[in-house]
Amino acid sequence: MPLPRSSHWFDEYLDNVRKISTESWWFLLGTMFVSLAWLTFMLLFNLYMKERGYPEGVMGQVLSAQSFGTMAMAVPAAFLVSRLSARYALMLSSIGVALGFTWVTLVDAKGIIIAASFLAGAMVAFSRVYSSPFLMKYTSSSERSIVFSLSFAASLGSGLIAHLGAGTLHTYFTALSGSAVTAYRWVLWCGAGCGLFGALAFSRLPSGQISEWRVRTPVHQFLRTKGPLFFRLVFPSFLVGLGAGLIIPFLNLYFSDRFGLSTQTIGIYYAMVQGSMIVGVMLGPELARRYGMVRTIVISELSSLPFMAILAFTHDLTLATFAFLARGALMNLGVPIANNYLMERVGAEDRATANSMSLLAWTSSWAITTAVGGWMIEKYGYEPPLLAGCALYIISSGLYFYYFRNEEIYAGRMSPGIVDPE
Repeated sequence: MPLPRSSHWFDEYLDNVRKISTESWWFLLGTMFVSLAWLTFMLLFNLYMKERGYPEGVMGQVLSAQSFGTMAMAVPAAFLVSRLSARYALMLSSIGVALGFTWVTLVDAKGIIIAASFLAGAMVAFSRVYSSPFLMKYTSSSERSIVFSLSFAASLGSGLIAHLGAGTLHTYFTALSGSAVTAYRWVLWCGAGCGLFGALAFSRLPSGQISEWRVRTPVHQFLRTKGPLFFRLVFPSFLVGLGAGLIIPFLNLYFSDRFGLSTQTIGIYYAMVQGSMIVGVMLGPELARRYGMVRTIVISELSSLPFMAILAFTHDLTLATFAFLARGALMNLGVPIANNYLMERVGAEDRATANSMSLLAWTSSWAITTAVGGWMIEKYGYEPPLLAGCALYIISSGLYFYYFRNEEIYAGRMSPGIVDPE
């Protein structure tokens, strides 16, 4: 049964926030800066490539290379956790992302642009592999779901800043330089600089080794002993990644092509959706505490689908804007809860391996469908990838509920019948 709701849940929430460790706060700050770099790139890159005359199919190839880079580094990064501390791994990730994004803007050859995108994706793998085990180490069970949500909210909050700032800076730099392409480059360089500030924040993390991060279980042994559980945990997420890769990287082009919006206006829209996503993510821990993690994940995902369908068919800007905001808030509400659920279901000795394999599944799905999504948009428009994404989300939600309907976990406490791996 769900835990009874406390009339003082917000006070309890604030009390748990006060207990968050210094190491976690430095991690959150670094995450914000790296997210500024990443989300500035994601907002402007397609628009920059379009301004340079590249078709959507090429954009999809470049973004797909980024996912392939992350996929290629996911498992090696998991093995490096026993040799490379969080401080140096996350600093390397931040600097590598900054260099990759800068390199993309300095070359014209498609092959070299794809290589630069691959490098940036490979470097971000360290951040994603280390993040969840780091938070599991430096949080208690009572505050864990809050810290996971704060980590995700830090990324979203920096996205709000990035999207507002990037659009405004582009307008200013265009007037200053007289060239939209030059303005895009300058803003992308500003975003890359934020990655370097992230490296400075991560330099305050502990430099020593932490035993829980070590990959004590080889991948082949992990898959043999916990393969069925891991498949059930990750396959629904893989399907979501397939659907997301078809359309999410191209929503900036959607507003540009269908409604003729300027870069600054698109930045405002993306800032608005970041705000709606922050609200959703901050509500996640309370929903997971009351209704359970599994139900929260499934309901949030299914609730987003009508708004995705609206985006496919509407040509009314007001309706499209509302659907864009609602879809972003609902779909992303369950993301940190799903990450928390994965970490709770595997033992401490398997978390680095599980996290890297989960990242591998997610990025491989994006790598597969991002190139396909760009091709579909170039040939057929935005409706087919949006509707295909809806179908994949429905299948994912159904499977997740089918797999775990009797294995519910409430935030901060395991339900009867589930053994706490700690």
